[in-house]
Amino acid sequence: MKLCFFLRNEQVAAKTNSPEMVVQRTNIQYKEVKKMKRDLSRVLFSAFVILTVMVFSGCAMEKRGETTSPESYKQADIKLGGQLYDNWYKIKKVEVSGNHPAYPAIGKQKGAGTWRCKECHGWDYIGKDGRYKKGSHYTGIPGVYDARTKNPQELYDAITNAEMKHDFSNYLTDGDTWALVQFMREGLIDIGTAVNPDGSAKGNPNNGKSLFQSTCAECHGATGNKVDFDEKKEGIQGVGYLAKDNPQETLHKIRWGHPGSDMPSAIVDDKLSNAGTIDILSYAQTLK
Repeated sequence: MKLCFFLRNEQVAAKTNSPEMVVQRTNIQYKEVKKMKRDLSRVLFSAFVILTVMVFSGCAMEKRGETTSPESYKQADIKLGGQLYDNWYKIKKVEVSGNHPAYPAIGKQKGAGTWRCKECHGWDYIGKDGRYKKGSHYTGIPGVYDARTKNPQELYDAITNAEMKHDFSNYLTDGDTWALVQFMREGLIDIGTAVNPDGSAKGNPNNGKSLFQSTCAECHGATGNKVDFDEKKEGIQGVGYLAKDNPQETLHKIRWGHPGSDMPSAIVDDKLSNAGTIDILSYAQTLK
C-alpha cells in the first residue's frame, strides 16, 4: 500500500516537473506579473493625472486671486470700502495738502481731490479707458477693474506700497485698507453692463421707479428734488440732474452710499442686486 502511494507521488511529481508543466507554470507567472505591472501603471497614471489637475487648479486659482484669503479680508466692511474709494479723507476726517505724490504732472486737478481713489481710477473703475479718457479728469492712469482677479494680499501690499508713492498707511487703519481690498475684488461692476456709451442707463425704469419710491424717496423726495446737488446753478439740481450729468458717479453712490452722510448702500443695507441698482439709475434719469 505504501509502495503504491509512493509510486503515485513519484508519478505526480514527475508529471508536475515535466518540461510542459514548467513552461505552463512559467507562462501563468509571466501573465500574472504582466497584469500586476499593467495595474500598477494604471494606478500610477491615475495618481499623476490627479496630481497634475491639483497643481494646475492651484495655479489657476492663484492666478484668479482665489487663494485663501486673510481673516482680516473676510471680516472687512465692503460698504466702507466703497465709500473710502469715493472720498476716504472725508470719512477719516483728515486734511491732506498739495497733490498726491503719485498724481501725474499731466493731470489738471489740484489739491485734496487728487488724493481720492476715484480721481485717477474713475467712477467707472476703468480710469483712462472710461469717462476720464479725456477732459479735466484725465490722468492716463488705468482703472482698478482688473483688481478683481488679484489675491487680497497683493492688493493690500499695493495700497501700502511706499516705493510706488501709494502708501496710505499713515491715514488708513488696517481695517480700512482691507475694506478697500474687498471692495475692489467684490464690489466693482462692469460699467458696460450698466451704462451705454451715450450715458443712458441700461436698466428698467419701471422697476426702478418702484425701488426709488421705497428706498430713495424718503430723503430725496418723490421727484428727486429734495436735495440740491449744485446750489450754484439756478433751480434745484436734484437726482435727475446728477443721474444724467454723471451716471457713473450716481450708480456708485446708489450702490455704496455717500461718504459722511446717512445715505444707505443699496447693495449692503437694502440688499438690492446689481440689476436693481441699475434700474434705479434708469428711473432717476427720467426725473426732471
